[in-house]
Amino acid sequence: MSSNSIVDIVKELIGEEAAKIISILLEKEETSDDELIQRTGMKINNLRKILYQLFDNNFISYRREKDKEIGWYKYYWRINPTAINILVNSIRKKVLSKLKDRLEYEMNNIFFACPEHQKNRYTFEEAMELNFQCPYCGKKLDNIKNDEIITILKIKISEIEKKLKT
Repeated sequence: MSSNSIVDIVKELIGEEAAKIISILLEKEETSDDELIQRTGMKINNLRKILYQLFDNNFISYRREKDKEIGWYKYYWRINPTAINILVNSIRKKVLSKLKDRLEYEMNNIFFACPEHQKNRYTFEEAMELNFQCPYCGKKLDNIKNDEIITILKIKISEIEKKLKT
């Protein structure tokens, strides 16, 4: 899985600022709070809130070290690749299921469309109810082939299945 895909998923699930943090954490093994503040320009409270959200979702983990001079703990954050892979695979499985459902729908139906309104497809049953006439202009509905859609769905399904195996 590419770094951009991971960032996009985090952006979708938690938000833009979380995605910014994840992209920084992907650059090296560990990153401190201080470096994250410098690189993101966030205030410490906001940064910690987002880090804890990422931690609660198991996207990141941390190590803490006591600063001997001031006695405070310093946190070092890192990506949790196992949890991210689990999430990504979960999303892939959902997409795969939807693609397989769509493939089955495409393979088990005959479709019709108006030569003028190609974007409106009708199953055989729907076309029969319409008397094989376009509800917009009254023209005869023609049988249309969906071989290209079926081919594309099969390719996408195959790609996702390969990714899930690795």
